[in-house]
Order: sequence, then structure tokens, then C-alpha cells
Amino acid sequence: MDIKRVITLFVAATALFAFVAVFPEATASFAQTTEQKYSDKRIPLPSFDLPVPRDQSERDYLGLSGKGKFKVGEIKSQIVIIEIFSFYCPICQVHSPLVREVYEKIEGNADLKHKIRMIGIAATNTAFEAQSFKETHNLPFPVFSDEEGEIALALGIKYTPTFIGVRVDGKGTQEQFYFLPGAFTNTTRFIEEILKTSGLD
Repeated sequence: MDIKRVITLFVAATALFAFVAVFPEATASFAQTTEQKYSDKRIPLPSFDLPVPRDQSERDYLGLSGKGKFKVGEIKSQIVIIEIFSFYCPICQVHSPLVREVYEKIEGNADLKHKIRMIGIAATNTAFEAQSFKETHNLPFPVFSDEEGEIALALGIKYTPTFIGVRVDGKGTQEQFYFLPGAFTNTTRFIEEILKTSGLD
């Protein structure tokens, strides 16, 4: 592990420890106040490009091939769940086991595993920070850097984490149908909300 990564992980861990020590009830309070305040307004997802993953297993998961850029609407699925997070966001760090649980429940359901894909976008984080967050918190889905914050700005992100549900067809169609600014506490309910608001239930 190189020294830059060690320093970055140390800073993040220190920030998380300080946050929890000073605000021990903050994560629970945040989740409770945002859990059901989602929007099911259907709007076109703003257009932005992401780099095709270098990792073959991630390309296979998203149904992509080759190199270059892709749009969310090109992912081979019916629904894409996007998590907007930040490496330096204590809520995102504490909440990552629940995000991972959502992925595992989807992949463990034969009816859902080919219909729903997940990706993460690291707002204002470098590629190094995005990958470090993925590895540190064992996120099994692809994550992408939004170092300049342009994607987050286009999506209207004000809080991290934020979760966005997008209907896609693998050919370019991308319609946002779900927008949750904040954390959730119940993974089953979250998936049910995604299915209900998408029209797939």
C-alpha cells in the first residue's frame, strides 16, 4: 500500500472517529429524517459520460464492452441504482454495509439480478479516493470518480449519500424515477420503493 493511500485512509478514519465521538446520534438521526422523503417524479436523467471500467468483471456486470465512455442508459438492465457518495462523508462510510446489503439482496434474487444494476459516483473525489472507498468498504459494484463535481451538480445533489433510480433499456434511454437525498435504514423497504416507483413491481 503506497504512502498516499495510507495517509488518505488515515485522514478519513480520523474524520469518521471524530464525527461519531462528537455526534453519536447523527447517523441515526440523519437516516430517520430522510428515509421516506424520496421523490418519485419522472424526469430525463441529465446526460453525462462515465469511463468504461477496465476490470472485465465490472464490464460484464454492466453489459459493456470495449473502451472509451458510456452513458447510464447504455447499461444492460432495466433499472440502475446510482449512489452518489463522498470518500470524506461519515454518513456514507457508516451506511456502506446497508448499500452492500442491497446489492447482495438483488444478486440473490433470481427475478431481480438481471433487472437491476448498481453503480457509485464519488462526488468531488479523485479516482484514487473513489477506488479507496470501494476497497475499504467492500462495495461489489463499479464506482466512478466525479472529481470536478460536474455530475453531482447536473444531478442536483445537495447531500451525500443520495440515491437515484433510473429506468434504462441498454440502448440509451435513461429516465430518473426515484431520488432519495440521504440514507435509508431498511434495505428491503428501499428495494420495494425502487420497484414500486419504477413500475416493475
